[in-house]
Amino acid sequence: MNITLTSELEQLITTQLKTGKYQTAEEVIVKALQLLETSQRRQELSQKVKNLFDKTQAIPEVQQITDEEITKEIEAYRGGV
Repeated sequence: MNITLTSELEQLITTQLKTGKYQTAEEVIVKALQLLETSQRRQELSQKVKNLFDKTQAIPEVQQITDEEITKEIEAYRGGV
């Protein structure tokens, strides 16, 4: 696979190489792709948590739980109560 980079991207890679953290441009690109994948996973997980929260809030009994009760449950789970 051949990729053509803009001068800005080439400069970004050069800057990363100058830090000494990476030995080759390929290492910089691999790290960038790994970070992209991690970011995408976090976004997916965040969306799943939001969906679960929304579903939970739709249950009538859950809506009646106060913040204080939630805090007590968390503390009990952690062994604080």
